[in-house]
Amino acid sequence: MPESTSRPCPQCGSGAHTAFAPLEDHHLVRCDECGTVFTSWKPTAGELAEFYSDYPVVEDVSPVTLIRYDELLDTLEPFRKNGRMIDVGCGAGLFLQRAALRGWEVHGTEFSGPALDASLAKGFAVIEGPLDPANYPPGHFDVVCSFEVIEHLPDPRDAVQKMMAILRPGGACYLTTPNFNCLARRISPSTWNVACYPEHLTYFTPSTLDRLLQSSGMTKHWLITTGFSVYRWQVRHGKNPDNQDAARRSQESLRTALEMKRPLRFIKHLANLVLDNLKLGDSMKALYEKPESRT
Repeated sequence: MPESTSRPCPQCGSGAHTAFAPLEDHHLVRCDECGTVFTSWKPTAGELAEFYSDYPVVEDVSPVTLIRYDELLDTLEPFRKNGRMIDVGCGAGLFLQRAALRGWEVHGTEFSGPALDASLAKGFAVIEGPLDPANYPPGHFDVVCSFEVIEHLPDPRDAVQKMMAILRPGGACYLTTPNFNCLARRISPSTWNVACYPEHLTYFTPSTLDRLLQSSGMTKHWLITTGFSVYRWQVRHGKNPDNQDAARRSQESLRTALEMKRPLRFIKHLANLVLDNLKLGDSMKALYEKPESRT
């Protein structure tokens, strides 16, 4: 990629790394110092603009996803103090919409495009572009959320530090991101379609994500790995639109069955316990806290 520039490790800054052979087409390397997996190329603004110009926007949410949103909001409720929450990279504002129904004062950030337009159309206080602490008073929020965003950012450490700046002492940070150690990647590393340059730039494992968050001053409540994406597995060999639509329907049917039928729900629970214990789930979900100020 002649327009791009070489990129040091986003975790420790080292320039020493080794190519990850199965996914070299996406410029993946592993840091020789700290083990973080990342793209050795930093994309240009032009590359990113071209890639994201037709990025899909999700404007509908399934009943199962609403259940997951409500469970998360229950988890975040003990952190409510001033009642303000921000979703960094909020997309079309679907989670903000659910949080607002619970009485949260919701804010968001989103890059330009249809996702920003969709979230603004819902009437939310969403600022265009990356998170900038200058737009908010220090410690303004009880909760900072960010769903499947940190892997897209060229400097995830800087992003977490900015989240810390706007989070009040005792507030919660909730992040999700793909798990590089997941079962799907281990079974078929060359077809693991989470790897995608220039969409995803840093690939975390439970240990590297924990290191990033704790070294930024946060304390861990929990970090779990869950799930196996039927959709991603079925479309791993290509991007045929018909196959993608069929896989999407198949996954949603399975999610509904697992949620609505008690025996299947129990099987799902056991599967997630195994995936978490072995750290092989597709997705990582992390809840961390900004420590209370010491006097």
